[in-house]
Amino acid sequence: MPLQYKYMIKERIRELRRLMMQWGWDAAVIVGSDPHNSEYTPLRWHQRMFISGFTGSAGTVVITKDKAGLWTDSRYWIQAERELEGSGIELHRTVSVEDTDWLEWIAGNIGPGGKVGVDGFCMSKGQAAELQRMLDPKGSLVVSKPDYLDALWPDRPDMPEEPVRIHEVRYAGKSRDEKLGMLRSLLEEQGCSYMLVSCLDQIAWLLNIRSNDVLYCPFVISFVIVGPYRVTLFAGESKFSDSVREELSQSGVDLLAYDGIGDYILSMKPEGKILIDPSTLNFEIGHAVDRTFGQAGQVFAQSPIELMKAVKNKTEIEGFRRAYIQDGIVQTRFFRWLEEAVSSGQKITEADASDKLHLLRVEMPDFLDESFETISAYGPNSAMPHYSTVRGRDAILEPRGLYLNDSGAHYSYGTTDITRTVPLGPLTDLEREDYTLCMKAMIVLAIAIFPTGTPGCRLDAVARRPLWQTKRNFGHGTGHGVGNLLSVHEGPQSIRQNLKDQPFVPGMITSVEPGIYREGYHGVRHENMTLCIPAGENQFGSWLAFETLTRTYLDTGPLIPEMLDKDEREWLNSFNETVFREISPFLSKADAGWLEKKTRPI
Repeated sequence: MPLQYKYMIKERIRELRRLMMQWGWDAAVIVGSDPHNSEYTPLRWHQRMFISGFTGSAGTVVITKDKAGLWTDSRYWIQAERELEGSGIELHRTVSVEDTDWLEWIAGNIGPGGKVGVDGFCMSKGQAAELQRMLDPKGSLVVSKPDYLDALWPDRPDMPEEPVRIHEVRYAGKSRDEKLGMLRSLLEEQGCSYMLVSCLDQIAWLLNIRSNDVLYCPFVISFVIVGPYRVTLFAGESKFSDSVREELSQSGVDLLAYDGIGDYILSMKPEGKILIDPSTLNFEIGHAVDRTFGQAGQVFAQSPIELMKAVKNKTEIEGFRRAYIQDGIVQTRFFRWLEEAVSSGQKITEADASDKLHLLRVEMPDFLDESFETISAYGPNSAMPHYSTVRGRDAILEPRGLYLNDSGAHYSYGTTDITRTVPLGPLTDLEREDYTLCMKAMIVLAIAIFPTGTPGCRLDAVARRPLWQTKRNFGHGTGHGVGNLLSVHEGPQSIRQNLKDQPFVPGMITSVEPGIYREGYHGVRHENMTLCIPAGENQFGSWLAFETLTRTYLDTGPLIPEMLDKDEREWLNSFNETVFREISPFLSKADAGWLEKKTRPI
């Protein structure tokens, strides 16, 4: 962290502590989210970065009178160490045995009768309730002060005002009316007449609307209340053209101002119960719901929309297939360019490589935007799973070692997420061994058959077995769901060690991305996107499998072939053969010739 920026962060913390004393707070919590519990947030809600300098997408900052800490997971440990250096903020590794999580830490560091301040718009109702439960034994209280960082953030960005567009049924596969009908049926099954929806990806999916309010995520900053007959959408009214308003109106959607949701809820005279998801509804709006519906009028449950959008329909699946063909073309051109540029002695930096990939994607029909910030990482930088390239401080790619690229795109019909690790020249034996083991871990799930009802945590253990056998591991999840022109990270399914009981269902699209990371040396990650499909039935039950959607070649050059078994070799050869067959017709003769060499069987 530059010296000037360190001083700025320290000054902000000092000013916050002065305000905390004025407000009578013993601690202040900055969870780094927005009023919708989003992973990726508009600039206005980059509060965690503002107060700490940490740029990762996950983490919680706690400031007390004499201590400051950041809690984040293993994806960001190396990055956080660098960005927090000199700030006075201590890093707490959330999966480390020597550190407790931030809730327990606060409870242990606040005296009796203390006050913990939170931004109630940016903390979920469920999280605030859990914090209060931790404080109850000491008679301490959670105190909400919305937007309290405004007091020390004079140039805070405004609300985004990007225009709203309709996501056409030819891409969505189901109309807005169909989705609302499905949702109302599910609400009726749970005895509810209403639902409050605060998650931005769920709103975008439900109403078939998109915008550019959030970087890399085509969302509309909004809330929705679904009623028995009408839907009320709370958003910036100037963002909607007459034609979009008219189409929404035809589906029974009324438009009101974004900041009017609290007063609207308080004015409601409901006939029936309301379903809310306490993990996503923010603390402040939750207060209004409590006053109008009372505890007896609320049903607390996971949003049914989450599973509805996770199971892709036929149109969406075909859109994903098309998107991966597009990205397969792009990535073939990119990796050929990269290999030839580096081997010829050109000075190529990590940022240069990222820029080149972007330019190649822009040339593709129906490309809209990247789906997240490209991770372009060489050598020791690739050991940081969520490394962020900073121009001027990025590494120069040399004709040796491994280069990792994790990138994705939004096309009109689908979203991609692909990681490839490729050699730039001679490799060490350890690099080759890690590369091969990581490949085995990915292939394990590519060829897996598993019983219907299997949750992701069981599949995670299957994927890690090749690594565990050699006493290797990685800290992040093995896989996440991907939305259809929505967020590149979506649930409810995941493949990770954490116990989560959501079983896989045919139609779910999920990444498989094991990795190995050696701080100061190198990182390896291979990532393909998969579709959950039926795999037959017999006397032991019904079975599922994964179909690989990705169409970017897997480099076999760094592999130690004798470490692969027969099934792994056959899958890898078949995958690369498929990539060449489906991608080569869209390539130049030179690109196709290069890809043919890369996809030869081993």
